[in-house]
Amino acid sequence: MTCIVAYDIEDDRIRQRLAKFLQGVGFRLQKSVFIVKVERHAFRRFLSDIQEITNNDGKVAIFRQCTGCQNKAIQLDAAEKFWYIF
Repeated sequence: MTCIVAYDIEDDRIRQRLAKFLQGVGFRLQKSVFIVKVERHAFRRFLSDIQEITNNDGKVAIFRQCTGCQNKAIQLDAAEKFWYIF
């Protein structure tokens, strides 16, 4: 499944750890917004990893994209793997 992850975290150390984690599993769209592909069976672990990193400090929003949304996505640039309009 494809997820959009956005965050607003004031603590520099936590913010940097989360950004590093998300860069390892996804693609940065903006400074604090990432697109991540997560297998359905691994989604709970993904959430757990984020909670462990943030310790519930700051705000994190995860928007799961349904299959219909993913199928309707328009890829703008073939060179960029995750450059889509939903």
